[in-house]
Amino acid sequence: MKKTISLVIMLLCVTFATKAYWISGEWECTVLVDNTQQTLKFSIRELTDGTLSAYLDEINGEEKRIPCEAARLPGYYQIEIKVPPIDACFTGTILNSKSIEGTFSQNGTEQYIKFRCISHDTGEVVAHIRPQKPKLLLDTLGNEEIIEREWTGNFTYREVKFGHDDVTLAGTLYRPFGYCPVVILVSGSGTQDRDGTMFGYHPYRAIAEELLSRGVGVLCYDDRGAGESSPLKGNETTFDFAKDAQSAFDFLMSYEGINHSRIGYCGHSEGGQIAFINAANDPRVAFVISLAGPAVKGRDVMVKQNLSMLDMVGMPYTQAQAEEIEAIFDDIVNIADTTQLRESLRKRFAASTLQRYTPELIEQSVELMTSPWYMTFVRFDPKPYLEKINCLVYALSGEWDFQVDAEQTFNALKASVKNVTCELLPEHNHMFQECASKLESFNYATQGEISWTTRGRILDFVKGVYTKKQ
Repeated sequence: MKKTISLVIMLLCVTFATKAYWISGEWECTVLVDNTQQTLKFSIRELTDGTLSAYLDEINGEEKRIPCEAARLPGYYQIEIKVPPIDACFTGTILNSKSIEGTFSQNGTEQYIKFRCISHDTGEVVAHIRPQKPKLLLDTLGNEEIIEREWTGNFTYREVKFGHDDVTLAGTLYRPFGYCPVVILVSGSGTQDRDGTMFGYHPYRAIAEELLSRGVGVLCYDDRGAGESSPLKGNETTFDFAKDAQSAFDFLMSYEGINHSRIGYCGHSEGGQIAFINAANDPRVAFVISLAGPAVKGRDVMVKQNLSMLDMVGMPYTQAQAEEIEAIFDDIVNIADTTQLRESLRKRFAASTLQRYTPELIEQSVELMTSPWYMTFVRFDPKPYLEKINCLVYALSGEWDFQVDAEQTFNALKASVKNVTCELLPEHNHMFQECASKLESFNYATQGEISWTTRGRILDFVKGVYTKKQ
């Protein structure tokens, strides 16, 4: 039960971020043993079958190389490392690529510790339990700003830079020969490169190849903080990222050799929401493809996400506990003063019946949930934007998506968008991977590349728009 309840912490603290953190590398922590501090150094590796390998390499600088039992727990942001020879176990939450925090237990005692990353292993996972790696026919040109090269067959590609204000975004424009439509790929929350690289998979690159194979151009770009794009400032919100996507659209409108009346967005998760915002504000947008893009108030998305997660792992909860979750997000919506909001959230976490929160975890949760991005998302209501969209909208969702509920999304889109088509993909998760089971859909690292079904649906829709716009 303890492992299951810890998923609630993950949802309340990390929730909407779809970014997958690469944790292969060297990690260090400090523990208290017999009133003496000891520094432990671990090496953790993501293996090609999606499992983890770990060793306790050093204790206070002394080499040990003790094999450990390591695994990601359901929900993927939870990790457990057991060290049988010293009767120790660490269970924690992956907060980001540099920090893992949780409970270290040994000989019947527990203490809260922090793992910090010393160095990352930059290698990529090259095979998985269910390999579906894309063909990867596209070459890499390096960092040149403007380079164009003809590829065998029917398209060119160019490394490009565009932006707005003091933000520069770097990307790749894949363009078939001829007067073609172009799709702008917009990533979900979290910092991702232009290929959407996660766990060795390249979902955006896979989509690009599928579209290119049938004469559709694609513009992919690095998010702020990734690749050659500008660094993150730390106070960005969805509306800032919407400006980034708009600058990509404006760049294409000034680019020769493409059909300016056939430029649209394909956005995943928060990227779908960004596409809705920009399509509402710019009548030049020809179409929107939403891959699990939220279409209801952020508050409602988050409440449903938490309850869906509990249902998925088979954890019963009471009506009072459901109301406990609702109250947290209601506070974010209704309490404008950030200082008051922080204090209210502290009290709610301290009184939680879903999980025992340590003081450290309470502060981490409060810090995240009062960040500009998080508060903006929870408070955002997309309905006024959806009602203004006049272009064609195609919404795809996975049957086993616990992050953005399909029924909730489709109902909102059908009620507000004039020209929308919604399609549910059976046995697909939030990352549009075709999954072996509902429970396994949690673990994005082992479910394979974005499905061929998803790629085909995207292509069919764009080609349909292409035909109608003749």
